[in-house]
Amino acid sequence: MEELFISCPHHFEELLYTELKNLGIPKLRLGFCGVFAPADMINVYLINYCSRIATRVLWPLTRFGCPDKEALYTMAKRIGWAKYLSIDKTFAIDANVSHHNLTNSLFAALVVKDAICDYFRDKTGERPSIDIQNPDVQLNLFIQKGQATLYIDTSGAPLHKRGWRLENTEATIHESLAAALLIGAGFKNGVTFCDPFCGSGTFLVEAAMIATNTPAGFFRKSWGFMQMPFYREEEWLKFKETADSKIIPLEKGMICGSDKDIETFKTCYRHLKGTSFRGLIELENQDVATYHPPTKPKLVLCNPPYGKRLELNKSVSLGLTAFIERECTEDTHIFVLTSEPALADSLGREAKEEIAFKNGGMSVSLYYLEKP
Repeated sequence: MEELFISCPHHFEELLYTELKNLGIPKLRLGFCGVFAPADMINVYLINYCSRIATRVLWPLTRFGCPDKEALYTMAKRIGWAKYLSIDKTFAIDANVSHHNLTNSLFAALVVKDAICDYFRDKTGERPSIDIQNPDVQLNLFIQKGQATLYIDTSGAPLHKRGWRLENTEATIHESLAAALLIGAGFKNGVTFCDPFCGSGTFLVEAAMIATNTPAGFFRKSWGFMQMPFYREEEWLKFKETADSKIIPLEKGMICGSDKDIETFKTCYRHLKGTSFRGLIELENQDVATYHPPTKPKLVLCNPPYGKRLELNKSVSLGLTAFIERECTEDTHIFVLTSEPALADSLGREAKEEIAFKNGGMSVSLYYLEKP
């Protein structure tokens, strides 16, 4: 049976596997930077709309042996592209290539692009256009160990683009990463959560969506699967209605956060205003050293200033230490995201590294501050 490839950041594969299993998807298979699942449109709808951790959902078009450029061109041109594309639609190709004869991913993508354009020229005398920024159809090429796989990206824009974010601030973490970290830290409905460095509100909004069973794609309007030949709008709308019917209200005071920077705070407020959580998430413009959350949190997960991302200074360590001593109880689980082990070690508790990954090209770790 054909398999979807559901991608995620490296080291989050098992967390994604567990999430997809909990969504009821059978016959899953772990891969590198992702999970394989049976290829059908219900799974496409389910994962794109409900997965909080996945970054893309890729539908396989063909898989073939690829010894060289000529084989790549020939096999790519054999695909019945008229089923997926037309001359009035734009497309783009991302490539990830590890091959002794095809050493450049951009070159491999250009070979496939030429094959697609020649396919349409032969049939119609015209060719579709490329749009790297916002294509109608996004294609993905992987070449590993002499095998090439071509996929259609059923997500379109990456799934971390939830649709609620109006603007980025410095040091923004992707929504899918934020959700993965929250889930990995044990957050669920009924757990009081606080982020004393809330920034643009990523952890706050993702926590609220988890707590209310709000699908990850609830605020989003479009996906790549809407351009696929197997897409049926009535089927999709019925699925969406069922998923949305499971949303529950957010209890006021269960999620709270603060940030001392007034402009960042205003951005966070605007983001909450654009969701259904404004007035339910407690938000304050306070320095961590003086911030008093309305409820003692059972979970603290924060992304304080660190390294190249923002200037690290001693006040961060002192302020967060004071916050922990003043506002956290023996039952509070505390997680800190940082590229600086020294910061984690300076917070008055033994710091245990939970997971290491890349964020914006920077090596970052999530540390659990163990109870004294």
